Amino acid sequence: MPDAEAVEKPIVYLVHGEDTLAMRSFVATLRERMGDPGMAELNTQQLDGSVVTDEQLRAAVNTLPFLAERRLVIVEHPLARLNSAPARQRFLDLLQGLPLSTALVLLLPDENEPRRGWKNYPEDHWLMKWAAEQGGRVFVRSFRLPTASQMPAWVQQQAKKMGVSISHAAAEELSALLGGDTERASRELEKLAAYVNRARPIEVEDVQELVAQTGEVDVFGMVDALGEGDTRRALRLLQGLLQVQDPFQIFGMMVRQFRLLLQVREQLDEGRLGEPLSGMKNAPKGVIHQLARQAQRFSMAELTRIYHDLLDVDEQMKNGEVDPVTALDRFVAGLA
Repeated sequence: MPDAEAVEKPIVYLVHGEDTLAMRSFVATLRERMGDPGMAELNTQQLDGSVVTDEQLRAAVNTLPFLAERRLVIVEHPLARLNSAPARQRFLDLLQGLPLSTALVLLLPDENEPRRGWKNYPEDHWLMKWAAEQGGRVFVRSFRLPTASQMPAWVQQQAKKMGVSISHAAAEELSALLGGDTERASRELEKLAAYVNRARPIEVEDVQELVAQTGEVDVFGMVDALGEGDTRRALRLLQGLLQVQDPFQIFGMMVRQFRLLLQVREQLDEGRLGEPLSGMKNAPKGVIHQLARQAQRFSMAELTRIYHDLLDVDEQMKNGEVDPVTALDRFVAGLA
């Protein structure tokens, strides 16, 4: 085991969480710190813990770096094959004996549950308990996905990294469409940046025109079904959405849809239909007419109650009182 006093840098990096984009970015930063990209490539090895053998892993971590201070060994799903106490002990023994010339990164996918914390790797997990006893030899970093309120700021910051700016309204629009999916948001921002040629800010109209909105089409259909009291069709559309999209994304689109319906219902009641809608600037006339048609199926009191119900659903999901899929099923069935 290396002398603890001689350790200046962590030897083991436990990188866990649900934001895989941020986790990859963190690993990329470690590689950048190795200096020359060519030498970094030579001294980096990536392994899959679900197939790598003990001997292969031991050989990888004990190989000396080539004309560099350290080697970087990255292992995805490192605990996949550690299904017994002896296997886990052999793994811990390997970690204890790592040479100072190796930086071992363990990538651990996880889920953060409201009020309960991390699902797969809580503090009392055997690997986390071991890490807590190692002092500076082990660096632990967790990555949570942005919350709904944090996502617009995340979008603007990510756009800035790409060399393009995005208006706050456009960031909110993109967040409403994608929820906390940072992976897809990053891909869509790249597409939007190319679309505006990085010569002007990304606006709401760009997001509405370019970002895939197949889910929104189904949400329109779902709201139609809700307005008509067609429970079966509304639930069928919801189940179809759940096959291809994260429930939190669907929830965000539903909140956005009813927020727009509230605004349109108010305009209808006051005889001023066609005025700009918050979160949807310069909306096409066809979209306004569709929103007006849907809004006419609800009274202002009904839409206000529905919107408050959505806030309650949001609170229940965040507090872990009910899982998101069940919450959406109950909400749609209850409305219809």
